[in-house]
Amino acid sequence: MRKNDIRVHVQLGYGFDAQVAKERYRRGETNDYTPYGFHLAECPGVAVRFSSDALGVPRNRLIHAVNNRLGFHIDHAWNNRRAIADADVVWTMSENEALAVAALMMLRVVPRRPIIGGAIWLFNNWDRMPRVRQALFRRLSGYIDVLTVHSAACLDVVARARLRTSVELSPFGINAELYTPLPQRPSPPVGPIHVLAAGNDRTRDWGTLLEAFGNDPRFIVSAWTPALNAADTDRIGNLRLPKPPTNKAMLEMFADADVIVVPMFPNVFSGITVALEAAALGRPVISSATGGVPTYFSEDEVLYVPTDDPAALREAALEARTPRFAAMAARAQARFGKGDYTTGAMIERYLALTARILRR
Repeated sequence: MRKNDIRVHVQLGYGFDAQVAKERYRRGETNDYTPYGFHLAECPGVAVRFSSDALGVPRNRLIHAVNNRLGFHIDHAWNNRRAIADADVVWTMSENEALAVAALMMLRVVPRRPIIGGAIWLFNNWDRMPRVRQALFRRLSGYIDVLTVHSAACLDVVARARLRTSVELSPFGINAELYTPLPQRPSPPVGPIHVLAAGNDRTRDWGTLLEAFGNDPRFIVSAWTPALNAADTDRIGNLRLPKPPTNKAMLEMFADADVIVVPMFPNVFSGITVALEAAALGRPVISSATGGVPTYFSEDEVLYVPTDDPAALREAALEARTPRFAAMAARAQARFGKGDYTTGAMIERYLALTARILRR
C-alpha cells in the first residue's frame, strides 16, 4: 500500500472471511475470488483490506443473545475495530455489517469514517420490525453515508422507514467470467422437461414448486437448496436434490436444465442472483412476479407468474422448449450485457460513491 492510497475496509459478514474464500475459489468451490468480488476494487490509488473471522473472542451464548437482541453482529465489528479505525472508508454488502460498524462509531469505539453500506433484508422486514429496533436502526443510519439496495421494490419502503441517510438503487452483479453462455440444449428435445430451481433464503416458495411439478412425469425437478431433504425425495419421485461441489458441477447442472424457475413468496428483493446467472448462461427463466427480478428483466425477457399459483407455474414451464422461450432467453442474455450486471460494474459503483463522498 502506498502512502496516499485510499484505504478501503470491506466489512464482510461473519462466515465470509476473504482468506478462506480465496482458498475455496482456488479449489473451484466458489464463484468469486473474494465474496462479491470486492478484490476488484484494488487499483492504483486504492488499497483494499477485508474483515477477518479469526480475530477476537469466539462466540458464545451470551454474544449470540446480544446479537439477536440488537439485530446485527456487533461482536464481529468489534473484533475488526482496529482495521475499521485504520480505514478511510468502510464498505459493506449488507445492513448487518453497516449497522454494526455504525454502532461502533456512535459509541466512539472507532473514529467516524464514511460508510457505504448495502441493504438486503432491511426493507423486506421493516414493517414487521419492533418499533424499538426501528428507532435504533434509524439512529444508526445517521452514521451511514449511503445505503444501497439492489431492488427497486425496496424504494417503496424507504419513505416509510425515514432513515437518516440517502438510499440509492445500485444493481447487483455476478462474475461474468464464470457465467459464460452455455451451448443450446439438443434439438429436437426429448423426454421430460428439466426444471431447475435454486436458492437458500427464506423467500423461496418450495411448496408451490413441488405442488406444480411433483410426481408429474412430464417434468424432472432439480432443487439446489438446503430447505429440502431426503424425505421430500422419498415422497416425490421426480425430485432431485443436487449438491454441486464445484463451479464446474454447478454449470453442468444449469446446462442440463430446460428452464430455471424462481418461485418466491411476496418480498421486495429476492431472486436476483439466480435470474442473473440463468440469463448470463442463456437459459430461460420463469419467476414469481415479486422480489428483485423485475428490476433487472422485463416481461419480454423473463416470464412472470403470480405468487402461490402452482397451476400457472406448471403451464408456463410446459412452454420451456418453445421458440418463444428461446427468444426470451436471448433477450435476457442481451439485457445482462447491456445492464452490466457484473461484479466488476458493481464494484465500480462502490468506487464512484467513494469518490463522491470523499470529495464532499
